This record gives sequence, C-alpha cells and structure tokens, in this order.
Amino acid sequence: MGKIAWVAGATGAIGNQLVKLLNQSPEYDKVVAFVRKPVTNNWETFSKVKQWVVDYEQLEIPQGEEAQVDDLFCALGSTTKKTPDKKAYYQIDVQYPINFAALGSQQGASFYGLVSSHGANPKTLSNYLKMKGELEAKLQEQPYSHIAIARPSLLIAKRKEYRLVEHLSGFVMSQLPGNYKAINAVNVATALIKSANNGHSGVEILQSKNMQSK
Repeated sequence: MGKIAWVAGATGAIGNQLVKLLNQSPEYDKVVAFVRKPVTNNWETFSKVKQWVVDYEQLEIPQGEEAQVDDLFCALGSTTKKTPDKKAYYQIDVQYPINFAALGSQQGASFYGLVSSHGANPKTLSNYLKMKGELEAKLQEQPYSHIAIARPSLLIAKRKEYRLVEHLSGFVMSQLPGNYKAINAVNVATALIKSANNGHSGVEILQSKNMQSK
C-alpha cells in the first residue's frame, strides 16, 4: 500500500506542483488537496487526487471522508497586497499551517513539509520573515517525527496575473548566487517530496541553493 498525502495551499504556485508531482509519485496512492472552494483545472486528470473543501478557521475532516494520512505538505501563505490586515495575514501564514499540523498529527501523520522562506527569523524587523520564523518555531512543537522546512528565495512560477515588479525582480535574482538566486516552484515541491521519502528524522532545513535543479 502506498502512502496518503495531504496538501494545504494546493492552488498556489508550489502547492499546485506538489499536487501534480505527488499524483505522479509511486510512493503515494492518494493525494488530498485542501481547498476553500472546489477547483476545476487539470487536476481532473489526476487519478489519485481528491479535493476537500475546508475552513481553516475550524479545520476538520469532511463528513464521510477517511481521515488516514501519512505525509502533510503545507504551502499556505498570502501577501500584503491580498491581506493588508496584519491580524488576518498572521492567521493565514502562521495559524492556519499550525491548525493543519494539529489535524494531521491527530490522524497519525509522521511527516510535515513546510514552505517557509529564505531569511525566516522570529527576531527580524521584516513582518513577513518574522511570521515565517514564528511558524517554523511553532511547528517544531508539534509531535512529528520528521519535519522538513523549505526556505526558497524568490519564486519563479507561472501566475494568472502578470506582475511587472516580480518579473523584473525574478530576472535580477536569477543572476544571484547561493540562497539569493530565484528558484522554480517545481524545484521546491520536488525537494519536499524527496525529503518525505528519504528516511530521515528530526528537523530538516532545505536551503534554497540546495533545492535548485542541477
């Protein structure tokens, strides 16, 4: 029997790649995509994928669904533009991933793969990086035998809307070395799935430079 994976933030750049790659992976028999509303896209061709419409404020297993799970992958996150209210932003970027972790641990999951950010630090002045640092710390209080924390630099990904500033920043950062170099979303998803199946235990930090495709 293959494993069962849950994906939170499944419709985002990295989350979508996680769903696609987990569906292709022989390690998994079932992939559950947590969504706020039903999604109609190419997932319909993914034989292993099932959608659960959930409320992250009161996260629970949908009625009638099997709760078994092995590995969790979390790519939840917002932006200041989408969520200008700091309290709401904190809920999405910190509390929702912890709610997801708590639900998974209750169902016996042993692995949690988190998309954080390069520079995450609970003591930094940057509100975004501070939230990511606080999330990392809170996650390590959860009873998982293996936690993988991916810290990507600026993401390179196809988006529905064209963002000029992000496009220009991506071009500049793609020329930078090490952890500052922009990274493709698929590389982050690939690294997290590899981590879930590498047999390690404890906390594993996936630095951006080490997730880059060779």
